Amino acid sequence: MSSATASSPAAAKPYIHLSTAGLSPSDAKEFWADDVSARRPGLLLDFPNQASFQATATATSLGPVRLLALDVDPYVACRSRRYIARDLVDDFCLLHVDSGSTVVSDATGTDFPLDAGQFILLDEAAGFSLRFTSRTQAKALKMPRAWLSARMPQAEDLALTSIAPHTGWARALTSVLKEVAPETVETLPLPPGEVASQIAALLTLAAGHTAPEMKRYQRATLNRLRRAMRETLHDPALTPSRFAEQQGIAKRTLHALFAAAGTSFGRELTAMRLDYARSLLRDARFSTKSITEISALAGFANPSHFSRRFLEAFALSPSVYRRQHLR
Repeated sequence: MSSATASSPAAAKPYIHLSTAGLSPSDAKEFWADDVSARRPGLLLDFPNQASFQATATATSLGPVRLLALDVDPYVACRSRRYIARDLVDDFCLLHVDSGSTVVSDATGTDFPLDAGQFILLDEAAGFSLRFTSRTQAKALKMPRAWLSARMPQAEDLALTSIAPHTGWARALTSVLKEVAPETVETLPLPPGEVASQIAALLTLAAGHTAPEMKRYQRATLNRLRRAMRETLHDPALTPSRFAEQQGIAKRTLHALFAAAGTSFGRELTAMRLDYARSLLRDARFSTKSITEISALAGFANPSHFSRRFLEAFALSPSVYRRQHLR
């Protein structure tokens, strides 16, 4: 058995490698169930009719996304609804099957079978189960909700829906996912965060989702509102009602404009504040500012809330992000 943290070839970012090698079948199952449950709260494992079990997993960060490579014997992983409100896991998971086969089921019991080269988006705020029905190699990309929603406003609608695997964009996404591996992230010709953004863009294209149609005056008004939001995002008291009044429009008009663009005022304001806080954390001129002061400068009234949302969006706490990115 190995359960160690190793370094990538460039020794820039650690990755984690887990293996059941050398364990008896019963010990392998127990180790895998305990370790996976500890790392993924609310995920319950079962090994029906499986005499032996072997598995490996390697994980690392792909910018704000967590990349996990699996090579596993058949087993079942279930995310029950009763754990969702308690464990506070709120993100998406893009699952791609490199080889073997998997069946994903939603909370109603509807099955979505996946063979090699197919993928599906899971919403971890909803219940689902995974059945690895044969020896399977797969990639799982854990995408923070705020991060993915800023790039793909229809993410909730895409979760647990079938995507045609043979379209050009789907094949392009599959090719990228086959090439990306935790051990080689630091050797990519692009920064890992940019690769993650490209994957999100390919997922949007593969799904065939298009932005809602907006009239020219609506888009111009929305752009004006976004500029005004960036100028006032530092104000923790900024509410839809107050902002609409400042801009001389009705609150219902404000909400309608953002809804027509497939997003919301609150979602965009939070994303802007997080991006601004991120820029402050990597700016040497603000290196003496505390995390609490940074959160206030970005318009967050509650430092704990800021830290939680930052971790959700970028897969790093504000303090860790500062240490890794301060220039």
